[in-house]
Formats: sequence, C-alpha cells, structure tokens
Amino acid sequence: MNVTLKVLAVVMLMAVLSRSASAQTGLGHIGSTAGEVVGAAVGVAAVTTLVLYLTLHKTYITGCTQSVEGGSSLTDHDGPSYFLVDGGSGLKAGKRVKLQGKKRKDKQGKLSFRVSKIKKDYGPCQQ
Repeated sequence: MNVTLKVLAVVMLMAVLSRSASAQTGLGHIGSTAGEVVGAAVGVAAVTTLVLYLTLHKTYITGCTQSVEGGSSLTDHDGPSYFLVDGGSGLKAGKRVKLQGKKRKDKQGKLSFRVSKIKKDYGPCQQ
C-alpha cells in the first residue's frame, strides 16, 4: 500500500506543477487550456490508482477452519462464514489461520473464499 501512496503522490504533484507554455506569436492562445491539462492529469491519476489497486490489493480473512460436507469452511468470531476453495495449500480443520485469496459470492448469496496462500497459522482454535 505504501508504493500506491507514493505513486499517487508523484502523479498528483506532477498534475499540480505542470503548466502549459504559450507561444509568443501574437496570434492568441495556442494549445490546451488549463482545464484540459488538469482534466487529463486527473484522468491519468485515476487510471493509475485503479490499476495499482487492482494489481497490489490483497484480500485476507482470519478465523477458525472446520470440516463441512464437501470441503471446509472458515468462520470468524464476528464475521461471516466462508466456504473454502483450497488451492492446494493444505488447510486442516480446527486451526485458526489468516488466509490470502479472493472472496466470491454466488447467486444464492453464499460466500466462498479461494485460498491462494496461508499467511499465518495461529494454532488450534479456542472453543
């Protein structure tokens, strides 16, 4: 997230400090207006921020795993329960873990989480 903020700060600084140069031809203003330059800079900053967010953003969930029919699930103490789609990470039931991956919601509203990595294993769940 630190890299995202640095890139966003540089882009915004460039947008603020950029000015259009006027030719001294006596024919009036040639080139883009200040509004067009600012609009283009804001557009570039928005697209850059979106691309960085989508590429660098990581989703984490933390909770206790348990066996359910057809797989396993993770329940947080104050959050929703997710059906876990294990990507070969070797999850075991009864463990409190922090997982990295992608959240999904199907048409019936059931939540699932595609596990890409186990970030931390906190040991057995405390009942």
